[in-house]
Amino acid sequence: MNTKQIKRILKKAGALSLTAAGVIVVGLFDFFDDLAFMRRHTSLCQSMSVGQARAYLAETEFYRKKHRQAFHRLKKRGWLEERKIGGNMIAVLTESGEVAAIETILKKISPKLNNGEYLMVAFDFPEVAHAARDEFRRLIKRVGFVRHQQSVWCTQKDAAKYLKRLINIMGISKWVRLYRSVEYR
Repeated sequence: MNTKQIKRILKKAGALSLTAAGVIVVGLFDFFDDLAFMRRHTSLCQSMSVGQARAYLAETEFYRKKHRQAFHRLKKRGWLEERKIGGNMIAVLTESGEVAAIETILKKISPKLNNGEYLMVAFDFPEVAHAARDEFRRLIKRVGFVRHQQSVWCTQKDAAKYLKRLINIMGISKWVRLYRSVEYR
């Protein structure tokens, strides 16, 4: 629709009240805005109405913004780093990021082992590695292990595969052993 046609419609609407003409003008501008939107987002508007498409795009942009913020927070903490592979930039978990992710997973695992079974961690660090020992001890305590003896901790969570990965990342596999055990009384 061109300007002459709009003016002609407005003249005809002049016989009506001023508010009716205003409603018609606003409706026309909304109509043209919707047409322009449909032209820009043809494939999206084929599967949904213009209103639904606008809401979808707004929601998508909201989540993109949230994901960008989360990415920058993780990068700032040193848990993610960007690497260029070929012509693409990808995000990669650092070792500290993987430790944090595994810790989160271990906290959320609910006890799943059969009645009477335990996952047992036994460790014997040399004195020169006391910092690694203390860090490991704090970590297994945070994720739900209970001290059975000084260097023996137990849980009923089925977390062996995550704990093995964590032990390998931390480089302490020569001092730590995992066992699945049953207590006999």
